[in-house]
Amino acid sequence: MEETLGQYLRTVREQNKLSTRDVEKETGITTSQLSRIERNITRTPAPPALKKLALLYNIKLIDLLQKAGYLAPEDIDAYTEACFKGIEKLDQEDKKQIQSQIDYLIFQHEKEREGNNDI
Repeated sequence: MEETLGQYLRTVREQNKLSTRDVEKETGITTSQLSRIERNITRTPAPPALKKLALLYNIKLIDLLQKAGYLAPEDIDAYTEACFKGIEKLDQEDKKQIQSQIDYLIFQHEKEREGNNDI
């Protein structure tokens, strides 16, 4: 069974060692609102609230929007296709190879930045 949005948010909040009061202080989302979200009473929290939680928890907003039902997988595919011309012609293995190259470049850039900070 797939984890609900509320279960996911509670898990991430706890992993970040944040209390519901900490979240309220940082985001303005009241403890009662957050409790209703985490217990799946509020199943589709407003996108601005999800954005605040994504920023605080350091997670991807797009994942929250998808779990809340605002975005379907085909919405994300359409966006990806618009960003990367011709990507729809590639299979999953090709996409994984491209992602590994992107990850490697990011790693290299971060390493270079760290090296520059040592000077």
